[in-house]
Amino acid sequence: MSDLGIGVVGLGRLGYVHAVNAAKAKRGRLVAVCDQQEDLAASTARELGCSSYTDLNRMLENQDIDAVCVVTPTALHVDPIQAVVEAGKPLFCEKPLASTLDDTLMLAQLIKQSGILCQIGFHRRFDPPVAEAEAMIREGIIGKPVFISAFMRDPFPPPPWACDPARGGGLYIDFLLHDFDEARFLMKDEVISVYAEDTNLVVDAQGIKDFADNATVSLRFAGGALGSFHASMHASYGYDVRAEVFGSEGNLIIGGLNRTELTLCSSAKGITKPETFQPQQGGKIPHFMVRYREAYELEMESFIESVLGGTRPLVTEDDAVAAFKIALAAGRSARSHVPAQV
Repeated sequence: MSDLGIGVVGLGRLGYVHAVNAAKAKRGRLVAVCDQQEDLAASTARELGCSSYTDLNRMLENQDIDAVCVVTPTALHVDPIQAVVEAGKPLFCEKPLASTLDDTLMLAQLIKQSGILCQIGFHRRFDPPVAEAEAMIREGIIGKPVFISAFMRDPFPPPPWACDPARGGGLYIDFLLHDFDEARFLMKDEVISVYAEDTNLVVDAQGIKDFADNATVSLRFAGGALGSFHASMHASYGYDVRAEVFGSEGNLIIGGLNRTELTLCSSAKGITKPETFQPQQGGKIPHFMVRYREAYELEMESFIESVLGGTRPLVTEDDAVAAFKIALAAGRSARSHVPAQV
């Protein structure tokens, strides 16, 4: 197989991004898109030069489709994933795998039993400064990682379903899930306990139960390292995502205001800022689809190469389960006001 025929189901904000990236990938070929909104599916198909469907099962009958990208709303992941697994197609699934732990565990087991290749859409692992930081940590440049801190501040709330903890997971699942996966990726360790606090001070909850517009989360890793995270959905100055990994021999600072850079602080090299990453343009920090444009492109390229090469993806259903368990523990802690075990 010289290239990979891809079908995309779900054409919301990220579904469209993944469809575009599948269409322009070096060894990818966008065969079809599918959405319950017929007009949306048809207009997207015309724009990207592929077929359109409103029924996933009919799309899966298309013999030109070698793999499927599932980007439906979180609460609507189970049926399409089951259909893709039943069809025996490699699966790219936007995070999270499902909206409940029972469904997450069920789908992860189903994927494993089927033997299909599955990649989860934790795009930050493919972001160049994050990937470079991870390589430097593996090489021991900052010694032993002992602390990770991160901000994830959105300039406005996501769609209403994503704000609702009962439907999209709210701050812990819809927002901080990326940070929890990034923490495992960079710290090379598993989280064992979580303490979280949240509040609603700025954004109108619009009747959503347990709604929070700000949250802080503290993590403890199995090896004794610590973590601290802040999430918000009202950073009016723009999309603010930064992280630091502090080690026994140095510190890595990932990102900056209006920049996508990586800074190394160490006794051996002092403070260095590689020129690999260019400043973002504009008065405000760009939103996530701009900030992570390259990461989204690279994760699709990686998925295609994994399928064509028969290799294990960088991020799998196992990582989806691990991050989801951390997010659920954070929610339990916030409600009980005591630490929760993962």
